[in-house]
Amino acid sequence: MIGILTFHWADDYGAMLQAYALKCCLERFGGRKVEIIPYAPVKLAGRYWLLPVIGIEMDRKIRYFPGHYGIIRNVSHLGTFLRRRRNMRCFRHMYLTQEPAVRKAYRLSVKEYSHVFVGSDQVWNPEITVGLDDAYMGNIREKGNCRLIAYGASFGKDSLSVKYHADFKKAVNQNFSAVSMREKSAVPFVKTFFHGDVTGVLDPTFLLTLKEWKKIVKLPKQKGYILYIFTEHNVLMLQFLHNLSMKLRKEVIQVTMPWIGRKEEWIRCEAESGPSEYIGFFQNADYIVTNSFHGAAFSVLMEKKFLVFSHSNKNARIENLLERFELKSRLVERGRMPAGEEMLRDIDWGHVRRLIKKERELSIEFIKRALNL
Repeated sequence: MIGILTFHWADDYGAMLQAYALKCCLERFGGRKVEIIPYAPVKLAGRYWLLPVIGIEMDRKIRYFPGHYGIIRNVSHLGTFLRRRRNMRCFRHMYLTQEPAVRKAYRLSVKEYSHVFVGSDQVWNPEITVGLDDAYMGNIREKGNCRLIAYGASFGKDSLSVKYHADFKKAVNQNFSAVSMREKSAVPFVKTFFHGDVTGVLDPTFLLTLKEWKKIVKLPKQKGYILYIFTEHNVLMLQFLHNLSMKLRKEVIQVTMPWIGRKEEWIRCEAESGPSEYIGFFQNADYIVTNSFHGAAFSVLMEKKFLVFSHSNKNARIENLLERFELKSRLVERGRMPAGEEMLRDIDWGHVRRLIKKERELSIEFIKRALNL
């Protein structure tokens, strides 16, 4: 039996869809059962609650505080929040796991598994995991003969700050039999710590073909709109989006929760959607404007015209993604207002498909080697 330790607990489209994709991919090999290990610590999962709890690392201990911004936003959009959470939970129970959450790393046991894949997503980003998390670093008491494999692990950038170096080096060498990173730019950094080979692999969402994604899609009624996916507020992105909407005379739809006090009347909000609906909104869109990693990923998978605006502090992952598929021209550097024509330029999707196929084969080869297939 194979286990996966990842961010399945997040009410986040990208986190849940990458978990689903890795699970589907692993189920192809050897006929073994694949399970999502239900690790969901409060310091992480708590930020998605109706009344969010925020964990902060202080003197190597976790302190908890109420997430005031999240509380105000969720209560202000209570109906949307509750329907969104229900749709996320339904997807999680149908495709990932229905097992009760394990809140503490020391309560985990992986000895029943032959292999456990840690990742993908930012499982090694201490800014996300509130310090290096023991479970994601493989510091698990009951391992038995289980082999731990990092698949597409991410720092969210190219490296870790110095204060984490010693703990990281000890953990990866003691606990992991194979390591791969989602960002190729992070591979040289990890090679300075890990005694074995380190390789770059695709985000799991690219391990499935478009045909496979369409098996779980739920299409919206709307067609031919501009889809807007954001992870942080960007004034220039909003201004460009409005200009594009006026020029093309197309409706703008967003599926991310609105910021407090920043709801634009000209944008249609569909934030109650679950992951299956999220894919559907990409499929029926004509254009995508985003600063989200998985917003960019599904724009490529669905072969849509798109622009990606730089993220203020997590841009390495977006740059790496676009560089892999020779789509760097679709990136709008921070502080720049793109011309409308940039969105309308054609993309050689035949070439992109060939690049995806090549990278997918390399990523699957890593998985097969890790499983001794």
